[in-house]
Amino acid sequence: MNKLVWCIAGFLFSGIVLPGSILGQEIKGTMEEVVVTASRLEEQVKYSPDSITVITKEEIQKAGKETVIDVLRETPGVYISQNGKFGGSASIFLRGTNNAHTLIMIDGIKVGDPMATDGRISISDLPTDNIERIEVIRGAQSVLYGSDAIGGVINIITKKGKGKPAVSFSAEAGSFETFRENLGVRGANDKVSYAASVSRLDTKGVSKAAEDLGNTEQDYYHNTNFSARLNAKLTEKLKAGFMASHSESSMDYDNPGVDADKVQDTDITTVSTNLDHDILDWWQQIIKLGATQTKREYTANGAFDSTYKGTIKSASWQHNFFLKDVDVLTAGFDYLEESGDSQSLWGNISEKKVDTRSFFIQNKLTPLQGLSVTLGARHDDHETAGGENTYKAALAYFFDPTGTKIRGSYGTGFHAPSLYQLYSAFGDRNLKPEESKGYDIGLEQELLNRKVLISITYFETDIEDLIDWNWVTWKYYNVGKAETKGWETAVSYKPVDWLSVDLNYTYTDAKDRTAGGTNEGKYLIYRPKHKAFAAVNIKPVEKLNLNINAQHVGRRYRNANNADEMPAYTLLNLFATYDLTKNLQLFGRVDNVTDKNYESIYQYGEPGIGVYGGIRVNF
Repeated sequence: MNKLVWCIAGFLFSGIVLPGSILGQEIKGTMEEVVVTASRLEEQVKYSPDSITVITKEEIQKAGKETVIDVLRETPGVYISQNGKFGGSASIFLRGTNNAHTLIMIDGIKVGDPMATDGRISISDLPTDNIERIEVIRGAQSVLYGSDAIGGVINIITKKGKGKPAVSFSAEAGSFETFRENLGVRGANDKVSYAASVSRLDTKGVSKAAEDLGNTEQDYYHNTNFSARLNAKLTEKLKAGFMASHSESSMDYDNPGVDADKVQDTDITTVSTNLDHDILDWWQQIIKLGATQTKREYTANGAFDSTYKGTIKSASWQHNFFLKDVDVLTAGFDYLEESGDSQSLWGNISEKKVDTRSFFIQNKLTPLQGLSVTLGARHDDHETAGGENTYKAALAYFFDPTGTKIRGSYGTGFHAPSLYQLYSAFGDRNLKPEESKGYDIGLEQELLNRKVLISITYFETDIEDLIDWNWVTWKYYNVGKAETKGWETAVSYKPVDWLSVDLNYTYTDAKDRTAGGTNEGKYLIYRPKHKAFAAVNIKPVEKLNLNINAQHVGRRYRNANNADEMPAYTLLNLFATYDLTKNLQLFGRVDNVTDKNYESIYQYGEPGIGVYGGIRVNF
């Protein structure tokens, strides 16, 4: 499979240095997309200096992706490791950084679990039913978003209702005794828009402990998810919005490689509200309030094991000043409160609370058509970690006649320790925040009237005072340094309306750089050096759509001293839809077509081939 990886990489590279070789090909116009995450403002991708991927609901539907995790697996620079499919906890390694270094947001509101070991929330339970698009911003974003954005930001944006009132229903059944149902409503008028979705997933799944070790029992997973969004135009200059989501899941899980009668029950609730006010033609203020509560309960052999409850509350007051169409000054204040408690056999944590107060300012200057220069600074005052200052400078230039874009950015970031790392029996209240500095530089090229888009980016990030686990003291501690660097390349190609091809390849070199450490120069665990993705979407007739996609994950180490290496694997998936009528659609998919035996995390089971089919009805 290494040949496959290098063939894809070579194709991408040849498209950059030899554009004439792909004349006659075509691309989707992603550079015209409008994003809101990269600068906390609406801006077109082609004018943004950041490395951005936008996945729309149409792309998600064409590929038949049921969960956000499955969508992110195919994104450049992103690698997902999961403790077994069907609800297993998932870690996101963005550009080789730790799971804790990727900020997850829903509609611009930070979500997390302060009582998780690294403070991150697992989005394994999050379906794609009510999602409008997902914006992935790679590279340090701490200037605008504070702690946790060393590797980047993933903003999951829910659907906004439009058009006449409508109802949709879908039902699916398939392998591993899996059943999935979804009901959605949406609509809008001149003043109000609304969209809501409720879904249910039941499966007997596969053993979370690897089958190769003799574990053949099925570990069940149940999940109910609700999501709703309401927007209102109160006056010509005043808009308001409200979002709520809630998920409940129950999962039978195992220890690594060992079957165990253990159950995890998880409840996650997120609510947020926003107010957008155009005070004057050149002055806008945005107020956002949000809260996420996560509760996890564990039982073993029917007896209590542990429970964890964490809450994040946030408030943001942002001002945008639009100066003569050539300059936008953004300034604001963020407040974040993290609290939580737990009970376990390892000891209880009484209610703990930490807050962070932040001020930020950013100036986005466009002195010439196509040229964008961004400068930003931020100060965060963390209750235990103290004050942290972060900075960012970025530049992009889009040559309109040729469709060429060059961009680059340099930024610093930080990550504060989680409540668990501070106050648990394994924690240390004197932990320092992790700090980073990094840069990237990229080139994007449109060809043949925006029918081809080629992109290539080089990135590098250095991190100091990493928080890690000390096996001698059984405590979290600050240790050494890490460096991640590599390349992200992508090609999108659409020769005709009924055919499109997407390819991407990421090379990541992530190493421990702790001077004098026992693992100095060793690769960080679960970071594949090579990761590639390819998808072909075909619409041979008006009513039929076919999607074929493949993901290749290269070899990676499972221990810090690089003593053991996990094998590479390639997964092939198929998805098809057929419109019987205007309002009735049949769909089916085959996951892991070749029935590949693989592991994302050592000794955790993954499913073999899976066949699913269903119907979707729109009223």
